[in-house]
Amino acid sequence: MSKSLEIFFFFIYLLFGIYIINLGFDFFSMPLFIVSINKWIVLIAGFLLIFGGILYLKPTKGGFFY
Repeated sequence: MSKSLEIFFFFIYLLFGIYIINLGFDFFSMPLFIVSINKWIVLIAGFLLIFGGILYLKPTKGGFFY
C-alpha cells in the first residue's frame, strides 16, 4: 500500500475513533447534520475496526504481528 493511502486511512481511523469516544463522553457538541447520520457513522466505524483487526493479524515476513 502506498504511503499516502496509509496516511489517508490513518486519518479516517482517527476521525471515526474520536467520534466514537465522543459518543460515550460527550466532550464536544455535534452539529445537527452529523447527529442525523449517526447510524451510518457507527456502521462505517465498525467496518473499519474489523478491517483494522484483520490487517493486524495479517502474516508478515517475520510471522504474525511483527
